[in-house]
Amino acid sequence: MPTALVVAAALVGAGTLLYDLVAVRAGGRARPWRQDLARELATRHLDDPWVLGFAGGAAALGLLLLWLALAPGLRGWLPLEPAGSAIHRAALGALIADRARRRADVHSWQVKVGRRRARVTLTGTADPAGAERDLRAELARVPLAVPYRLDVRSRDRKERHHRRELAELEPPR
Repeated sequence: MPTALVVAAALVGAGTLLYDLVAVRAGGRARPWRQDLARELATRHLDDPWVLGFAGGAAALGLLLLWLALAPGLRGWLPLEPAGSAIHRAALGALIADRARRRADVHSWQVKVGRRRARVTLTGTADPAGAERDLRAELARVPLAVPYRLDVRSRDRKERHHRRELAELEPPR
């Protein structure tokens, strides 16, 4: 709500200034407030306390906006259905990983949780459809406010042989 008020005030101010600039370019006179501002800016010196105060305020506002731009903010949080509540992406990943860990046919798992989807890679002899059903059921327990994708991929454990295992599989010479 406060963001909408700031945006509305900025739009009104910019629209008023643009209207006055277009009116002057079209041959009309500048508004009295703009004439007074131009006169004040032309007659005041740079060491005037008012000029220094406004310059300090503008610098402080710039630093605040820079800090807000670089701050991490709420990108790590996913909104939940009761308005005002949220869950951290790492917590959602832990819930999904815990469900994958409880399956007996899963040897290892990797969960990557983004802002719009979670990608789960399972290694083992897991039935991909059954594992996906379980993980989707776990995700459905969390009342997310926005639609969320779940990509489940499975790999056979046999695909990944280490050199030692390959050497044991080769017949002796």
